[in-house]
Amino acid sequence: MSKFSASVYLWGETGKPSLVSPESIALYWFLNKYYGEYMSIEIVFANNTDLSPNEELPLLVENGKKWSGFVDIVSYLTEKAQCNDDVETILLENGLLEFTGELSVLTEYQMYLNKVNYETFTRKAFSQLLYWPMWYNTPMNYRTRARQRCSYTLGYLMHDDDPDSLESFQLESARLPQSMAFRATQDRRIRSKEDLQNVKHNLQYLTRLKDYLRMWSQVRNSLSHQSEIIPADFLLWANLFVQLNLPDGDKVHQQVKDAVNEDFHQLAQNKIDQLSSMEPRVFQRDPHFREQGNVVMSVYHYMHKFV
Repeated sequence: MSKFSASVYLWGETGKPSLVSPESIALYWFLNKYYGEYMSIEIVFANNTDLSPNEELPLLVENGKKWSGFVDIVSYLTEKAQCNDDVETILLENGLLEFTGELSVLTEYQMYLNKVNYETFTRKAFSQLLYWPMWYNTPMNYRTRARQRCSYTLGYLMHDDDPDSLESFQLESARLPQSMAFRATQDRRIRSKEDLQNVKHNLQYLTRLKDYLRMWSQVRNSLSHQSEIIPADFLLWANLFVQLNLPDGDKVHQQVKDAVNEDFHQLAQNKIDQLSSMEPRVFQRDPHFREQGNVVMSVYHYMHKFV
């Protein structure tokens, strides 16, 4: 029987959480730096969303019960610790935590819809985290989800089955007799249109990020005990850590500096540097066979849905 009362499943490898999951990073930091009862928990970098009822990581399993997502997990773990705080403080902190979760939409844009980041980092990262053939389909599925979520924030986002996408234009053009010069000109026009779309959405993303950070810092400064670290801090820092460390992260850095005052920016940068380089204190272990996302267990979980 395990000496640990709870297991936490995260995205990651070689003992570190992966950039593909800011919530895994935030929970890893929270448990190793903040949570007092860390000795009762073990961390498993399983990279297997089949373990979760909503197919999302991070996941906490305790006494057969499951909580998924940073907000739900941290809310459960800190429920007892909040008993000494006044109701208004608890409500404000919980509200800020929920609001911080919305930053993940902007992180998903950078991870899956920013062309530079997706092609040079995201697809490669999943090939290192997952078994074949899951590593091929997973980033594409997440990209589709990110496009749906980001459409509410950034507006229309071009995708492959749109009538005016590059691929559709090429298929239609193939049916018509064309000179090589005409085809090359048309391809340049289509690519130019896609580049303009990317520039437009990148600018919208940067504007939304700046507005979001300004609102977040205003709410955070309104809380009592401002010097104390709260769970929402970890989630904000983790999302910024991911966005700043993606290949296109240099453009984000200046927007963060412009959005908040120098003290806030310096504090966030210092905390990110400290947390990303700290030595872990929570016990870690490799996933057991039934916890792995290999082909055998993937088929098992798929068939189990119909039993």
